[in-house]
Amino acid sequence: MKFAVIGIYVFVLLAIGYVSMKKTHSINDFFLGSRSIGPWVSAFAYGTTYFSAVIFIGYAGKIGWGFGLSSLWIVAGNAFIGTYLAWKILARPTREITSRLDALTMPDFLAKRYDSPRLKIAA
Repeated sequence: MKFAVIGIYVFVLLAIGYVSMKKTHSINDFFLGSRSIGPWVSAFAYGTTYFSAVIFIGYAGKIGWGFGLSSLWIVAGNAFIGTYLAWKILARPTREITSRLDALTMPDFLAKRYDSPRLKIAA
């Protein structure tokens, strides 16, 4: 029974990979979904990436260890206020500039925006 479940799981993953491979025609399709991903998916992608780094590195390492559970208000404020402000203030200009510069990643964006290949390496 366990092997059947694992087999079905592997089959579903391979099917998703095959369908995705057929829809991907360029590097832009692969990294950015042809820039056709909606704002909610983009927001969730940003949130999961950002909070993964913040929780595992910043909160657990510095704040959580140093101040304990009493510092959970920082997490709540960062989650709600920080994400909302980043989405409302940064999302639209970043989207427009990266489209205009044809940048795929944030280091690529910084290098093209400020005409500095060294900035791309540093980012």
